[in-house]
Amino acid sequence: MRAGRDIRIHFQESAQACLAAHAGENHGYWRGVLEEGSAAFAPNLRTRPGVVTAGGDVWPITVNDAIEDNSYPCSLHTQYVRYPRAELALVPTPGQRLAARAGLVVLDALLRIAEADRVVQWSSWLYSTNLHAPTTAAAVGPVTAALAAAFPRHAVLIKNVHEADGTGLPGALALAGYQSITSRQVYLFDGRTKDFAQKSTVKRDLKELGQLRTHHVVEHDAFTEEDVPRITELYQRLYVEKHSRLNPRYTRRFVSRALRGRWLEFRGLRHVSGRLDGVSGCFTHGGVTSTPFIGHDTTLPTDLGLYRHLVSMLLQRVAERGQLLNYSSGAGDFKRRRGGRPVIEHNAVHTAHLPKARQAAFRLLGGLVDRVGRRFLEENQI
Repeated sequence: MRAGRDIRIHFQESAQACLAAHAGENHGYWRGVLEEGSAAFAPNLRTRPGVVTAGGDVWPITVNDAIEDNSYPCSLHTQYVRYPRAELALVPTPGQRLAARAGLVVLDALLRIAEADRVVQWSSWLYSTNLHAPTTAAAVGPVTAALAAAFPRHAVLIKNVHEADGTGLPGALALAGYQSITSRQVYLFDGRTKDFAQKSTVKRDLKELGQLRTHHVVEHDAFTEEDVPRITELYQRLYVEKHSRLNPRYTRRFVSRALRGRWLEFRGLRHVSGRLDGVSGCFTHGGVTSTPFIGHDTTLPTDLGLYRHLVSMLLQRVAERGQLLNYSSGAGDFKRRRGGRPVIEHNAVHTAHLPKARQAAFRLLGGLVDRVGRRFLEENQI
């Protein structure tokens, strides 16, 4: 699809050919999504994947419509209403829970008026954390105009925006007329600093990892196809069964292809008996790392410290490579004690081409979330 000078939008075979013609980071992964469809890799990630190109740069896009049980990478409604409703038990006081329930009723209504799940999202990798290339800021104006023209009934969305990545993306989005909506509080670990691994808690964790006798570390190339069912099971046990079915429900097909294609870098902990008990998968883009995939056997005793050891492995690798790690949200106290720096992420949405009622609903949504949600995140250090 031609969408303006030097901007093209591609789907299906055309998008695959485009990626094949442009050597780029993580293009192999996105070709896999295009080949098999997103739902083959997670049944609650149902969207229309494609790419948008500007000059020699390529970004993945996902065209989303209202699907009731989609996970939050595809659904603002899930992010702002369905998931918080499922997590109300974590709100610390009865008064706060009552206020949260009332707020969610209002958010639900605003999201429906805004048709907030009818969006075309760019720089969208379908992970819990989207990492943006350094060239993204310079392309905001023309790419936004092209997407709005090609999808006049869809808001234009880019997620996981924050000031700390140094790319200038928040400023570029503001200049292009995007509205910023508070999303979540994430934790950044900066392995580029010399003293990163010198924090006492990190040193203690690394010492315990080095003294571990019941398990040994498994590097990516040591995994085999026989490990795929167990890797999938460990993720499901932690992120789906223990936390929420609204998290992406990754399939064995995804794990198999991610392992063979190195879409994620897997590392794990294998018991001396040969049983795999913990695993993580890292996604790296534009010099930043995230962990969209992590799991361990939740039926084993907690004093084994499987999650803590997985995090130690992760921080050790980040320090060795001098990388910035976006370690997503949740477990705030655990992450802060290991040097995690809290940063507020935003969703940026462009709505100028939409009907006035939808624009107004998005503005009210953003105002409510920014006033109430941001304060709650910062005060409770979630």
